[in-house]
Amino acid sequence: MIKKNKSRKKEPPVKIKEVENQTGITSHNIRFYEKEHLIFPQRNPMNGYREYTDADVKLLNRIKLLRILDISVSEIRECIQGRKNLSDVLRIHMDDLKTEEQRIRQNQLLCEQLAGLELDINEVPDNLLKQIFHNKEAYCRQLEQLKKQDRIKSLIFLSRQSICILGWLFVMILCLYFYFELFTAYMTLPFQLIALSMIIVVFVCMIRIIYYNEKA
Repeated sequence: MIKKNKSRKKEPPVKIKEVENQTGITSHNIRFYEKEHLIFPQRNPMNGYREYTDADVKLLNRIKLLRILDISVSEIRECIQGRKNLSDVLRIHMDDLKTEEQRIRQNQLLCEQLAGLELDINEVPDNLLKQIFHNKEAYCRQLEQLKKQDRIKSLIFLSRQSICILGWLFVMILCLYFYFELFTAYMTLPFQLIALSMIIVVFVCMIRIIYYNEKA
């Protein structure tokens, strides 16, 4: 039995409006990519309209992805022309993004500090400006180190508070245990209520003393 070779049906070219619907890229940008020699649509000899093939649509989707990643048009063109390898372009771009990330982090730290000072523009200390302008990276590293130390101190404080509260909670439970086991056998109801109230007041006072002592 002879098998018939079924040739894959070639998709007919489409107009720019259809490409716009398929890719989500505006017709203005599509023409811009053509002007920048990223795509090369054919023109209908009868009416001069641009006609885009399925390959053009796929290429536009790839261009769209790279533009979302902030790859420049010139670098995309060099990749399409084979003058650059896409992997190399992406690795260089990742390094640039890391540098930009560090710059943004530094600016964020400076903004946090200046916002915390609650100063007017004319009240920003001159010595602070000199420190920042002299070596911004070193100053931001120092600021980041101080913030880390503050976070560690906060964690230590919370740990101490938790241990103290748990300790006094244990004492409170013992007191309540002795209250119900012993005191109720020898006290009338009014004295029982007074004793219970005193235990609660002592417990609350001790927690407040511990908290403000550690806070100081």
